[in-house]
Amino acid sequence: MTTRHGHEHEDPSVHSFILSGRETVFGYHLAMFGMAEHRYQVLLEYALPTDIVDIYLKDQADHPASWHAVRNTTDMVLPPIGDGTVTSYPARLDRVTQTGNGEDRVWEPVSQGFTARISRVLNFRRFSDEEFPEHLTYLIYGHGEEAHIAHRLVKRPHYEQIITLRGVPDGVTQDDLGKALELTVPAVPDGGHGGRPWTTRPLPGPSYDAVLDRGTGGTLPITLALRDERWWNVTTLNV
Repeated sequence: MTTRHGHEHEDPSVHSFILSGRETVFGYHLAMFGMAEHRYQVLLEYALPTDIVDIYLKDQADHPASWHAVRNTTDMVLPPIGDGTVTSYPARLDRVTQTGNGEDRVWEPVSQGFTARISRVLNFRRFSDEEFPEHLTYLIYGHGEEAHIAHRLVKRPHYEQIITLRGVPDGVTQDDLGKALELTVPAVPDGGHGGRPWTTRPLPGPSYDAVLDRGTGGTLPITLALRDERWWNVTTLNV
């Protein structure tokens, strides 16, 4: 897990975490390669107040073309979340509606202020000087019968994408989901996309063969059955 760092100044800022999950709610930090304070890929498991979860689920059902995000109401930096110093913060719930690849985006508060409590940090990584992977790489996370994948970010030009799966792939354990392990989709290259941002979704089909990487535990062939896209963005990410 990444801890505090002193090699680049970061200003306290607003950080939005796109939500996924129903029984267990997870947050995905919206990153920006061009701003030090947003140059992180972060996945959290939240313990949100019951009334906020109820608002989130009802508003999601009423606005299926939009997404929802937890947004801090007091400016903050992210490293204290990564090292466990900060486990809660004041926040609000937003409905997020965007067009195209993120060219136009509207944030609408749908709740009063509340305390966003973090149950655990599944992934916290500051971007480094890393080369593009050969194939599409995602992080898989979730709990119970729900599983989601988020594109693993490296550097410009990349894309943010969160997809909820139809179920937990065969062979994937709760421990795997809790660690937000990496998986690759061998049929689809990444490799920097020729130096151009992706403008269309790279996984248009209903299912894909993938390989889950358990590190020293080896690899596991799995099938990803895709259901709902939770987020897609190539604009602010690549600023």
